Amino acid sequence: MRQLTIVLFFLLPLLTTAKSFELPSDTIIYHKNKKIIINDSNNDIKVDIFRINAEGDTVYNEKIYEGVFVGDKSVEKEYNNSFTVSIPDIFKPKDKRRNTRPHHWNGFGIGFSNVPKGFDFDGEMASIVNVSRSLQYNFNFATVVFEFGKSNFRGNTGMGIQFNSIHFQNNKAIEVVDYKSVITTTEVGSEYRDTRLHATYLTFPLLLETSFPISRHSHIFLNGGVVLKAKTASSSKVWKDVDGKKRKTKMPGDLNLRPVTFDILVQAGINHCGVFASYSPMSLFMNNKGPKGN
Repeated sequence: MRQLTIVLFFLLPLLTTAKSFELPSDTIIYHKNKKIIINDSNNDIKVDIFRINAEGDTVYNEKIYEGVFVGDKSVEKEYNNSFTVSIPDIFKPKDKRRNTRPHHWNGFGIGFSNVPKGFDFDGEMASIVNVSRSLQYNFNFATVVFEFGKSNFRGNTGMGIQFNSIHFQNNKAIEVVDYKSVITTTEVGSEYRDTRLHATYLTFPLLLETSFPISRHSHIFLNGGVVLKAKTASSSKVWKDVDGKKRKTKMPGDLNLRPVTFDILVQAGINHCGVFASYSPMSLFMNNKGPKGN
């Protein structure tokens, strides 16, 4: 209110000497964050004072004072109300848009998993996989984002954990024979209750991302790139019914899975929800050390 009082005292000489000179019909004076509009197009003089506050994509225009002066009489009014005008990013120049859209690596994801040979889903490994039960779990917990100037593109890297649980048909399993991983088949009537291959990796993404606003609080995102993977654990296990009880057996030996590999990843969605698809160009097992499958 102190600033408002100073401005009013500054205006008083103008109003009292209005007869000695003429202002333009619509005079605008800016004082710090105040906008003062003086209009004397009629027989009276009207003074409006606005407080201006621009934050990011939002312009606040608050009228705080109005005065009408006619001769030696005046009517004055102070305002406490305000209104907000929001400007969506999509209507703003690129250099004025907020860079607050989130990256899309951190989070949790789950999807179905298969092990085709290239794109052959009838291959040696893919033909024995129970796809409806084989799942891939991703937990990504660290991200570093690289901006490319004022471009709408950005780079994402970071770290995560990928856990693969690949279920096979009940008469199939992965065993190590003569230092090689092979597919074995049980005798009829001796099927497993469950059989699966587990593989856990540390993941390191190298992704390029872009996004497009569709409203003030929503955007569409699209990213893709390479995810480097370092194996931390793997195992082949089977479960059998023995004397009416479920017994687990871990197959001995090194399964010969590649210690380092990579996936090609594509993700798309709206805000924090999306879908993903990944493909590994390299075989799951080391060359000549296991069945063919990616």
